[in-house]
Amino acid sequence: MQNLKIGIGVLIAILMLTVNACSGANSSNASVGNTSRPNVAKVGDLAPEISLKTMTGEQFVLSQLKGKAVLVNFWATWCGPCRAEFPAFVRKTKEYADKGFVIVGVNTQDDNSDEGVLTFMRNSVVNFTIARDLDGNVAKMYRVTGLPTSYFIDRAGIIRDVVIGGPIPDEKIDEVVAKLLQY
Repeated sequence: MQNLKIGIGVLIAILMLTVNACSGANSSNASVGNTSRPNVAKVGDLAPEISLKTMTGEQFVLSQLKGKAVLVNFWATWCGPCRAEFPAFVRKTKEYADKGFVIVGVNTQDDNSDEGVLTFMRNSVVNFTIARDLDGNVAKMYRVTGLPTSYFIDRAGIIRDVVIGGPIPDEKIDEVVAKLLQY
């Protein structure tokens, strides 16, 4: 009986090590060049890598925007405040494009089809990148607990501000973008 308990204990320990090793491999820091990125978003830290397919079929990679100020907005088609802030994002994309400011919409927690998202984009005259986080892994890294959630990232890739809820007023976007462009 004692041997059985020890055997079960060893088996449980091996299973726990295996699970930890596998989950560690899946959530390890993404390495881009010589820069190791964290796997959890935190103000003041380098933003976790985002690599998602866009609605135009291209691959969006956040680290490729180094040198630009970025707003990463997590949203869904069913989210009223998300839809309400899109006109401001369209305006700000036009206003700040020549200053190196980029907006990326990350569609998450959305059961809508790609065609449904594309219809929303056409109706909203979206002029910025939209990518889909179908498995929710990017939203988890960015600790998205409610929609919309917006992360403001400076030119060096450091998260400087987070806004949960919306819509974000134009004045707030202007204020944060002005700060981001100073870094």
